[in-house]
Amino acid sequence: MKVLTANQIKKTEDNAVANGIFSYAGLMKNAGDAAAKEILKRYDIIGKKICVLCGSGNNGGDGLVIAANLKNRGAEVCLLTPIGFPKTETALQFRDSVKDIKIITDFEGEFDIVIDALFGIGLNRFLSENIASLIEKINAYDCAKIAIDVPSGVFCDGGEVNTAFKAYITLSFTCYKLCQLLPQTSEFCGETIILDIGLPIPEYAYCTIDKPQVIKRPTNSHKGTFGTAALLCGSYGMCGAEILAARAALRSGVGLVKAVVCDKNYEAFAASVPEAVTIPVPTTESGAPHIYDRMLFSLLSTSNALLIGCGLGRSEEAINGVLKTLGKINIPTVIDADGINVLQGRIDIIRKINAPVVITPHPMEMARICGTTVDAVQSNRVKYAKKIAIENECYLVLKGTNTIVATPDGRVFFNTTGNDGLATGGSGDVLSGMIVSRLAQGYDPLTAVLNSVYLHGAVADELAKSMPTRAILPSDIIEGLKTISD
Repeated sequence: MKVLTANQIKKTEDNAVANGIFSYAGLMKNAGDAAAKEILKRYDIIGKKICVLCGSGNNGGDGLVIAANLKNRGAEVCLLTPIGFPKTETALQFRDSVKDIKIITDFEGEFDIVIDALFGIGLNRFLSENIASLIEKINAYDCAKIAIDVPSGVFCDGGEVNTAFKAYITLSFTCYKLCQLLPQTSEFCGETIILDIGLPIPEYAYCTIDKPQVIKRPTNSHKGTFGTAALLCGSYGMCGAEILAARAALRSGVGLVKAVVCDKNYEAFAASVPEAVTIPVPTTESGAPHIYDRMLFSLLSTSNALLIGCGLGRSEEAINGVLKTLGKINIPTVIDADGINVLQGRIDIIRKINAPVVITPHPMEMARICGTTVDAVQSNRVKYAKKIAIENECYLVLKGTNTIVATPDGRVFFNTTGNDGLATGGSGDVLSGMIVSRLAQGYDPLTAVLNSVYLHGAVADELAKSMPTRAILPSDIIEGLKTISD
């Protein structure tokens, strides 16, 4: 699905009207009707008290159409117009539709649902003191809260938030807006529902990740058909990271996993992942695996893709092992966790790798390689993701709510699957195992990344139907891969 900026949305609407596809009034009616239909689908509104907050612009006009629809379907509706009745030429065409609906002057009384149609995508400044006070009062009120297009107080293209309407659901027209996909603003949107109002989209800024199409595996096949994934992960005491990555790779369809394992971890790893080929190496004093040239040459020359970093630790031996490996890589590679930490101050080395590279930082790791703070990264996720991907010719997976995937040519994708059940140690190891598995099977790098990110979240969403999200473990995600098709 497309993601548009505020300017692109306005341009799209103007083009549709100029080309005779819609009138502005037709667009407003489609939007209001679609929003009302979704509300009717989700709530029993007959006899319920509903307050519609209408602004003075076109978002307020959408609110008028919604209010008329809900009143006609049996709700007890009132309008609250704290900045004046909608007065745009388009909105005024719907004035008569609400002539029998009461207009109140303050948010008083009891309501079952409050619908926010104050500003929509047009807000370009913080809320005034009186509107902020009204929003705070509504936020504290116990009722269902629905935002139309964008919650009031939130800027369409993201950015700092002062006071904003805290929606349970946001009904967004045509496409996602950037604010619905960024951490500092998405929390005000609640669940975002995209409503199709028939508007064609000729221009867009970003995309969301589509559900993968099922790829049929050939019947006449063997383990070599589906590639070999090499894992260089896991220091002493951090064996679990490599176990999770290996199991996730196998569950994702790779033909063979070859795992370099510290000899002190050998028994635990072999017992947990008997399907993997285990390459035991000496454990250094720091607990890192000893990476020696002959083993590394053999590993890389007999594998189709490599994962490096999960649980390696940050010792000098681990750092040297990563640097040595990166200098010899000639196969598609995923760099995660402690492998990413090695890139701090030297990320330019990945441009020298003569093979596709995927790096999968969480916000703190991203802050390290960008030389900034976590807050700066989280406030500018798109900017930093694009910058690192373009400058270093890599595929970047910036993990977190609505994980971002950025490509070497500057494209940006947002993931819309997943939940807080993934916010636990080991989830990233599972994702990296899924990505390296697909790379080894011959998927092109972008498809490997997008499919893995989407399915990683989709499994968590499926698990959340049968258990609380706090109970979801990374090993549950791996097991859940058995029931999710790609």
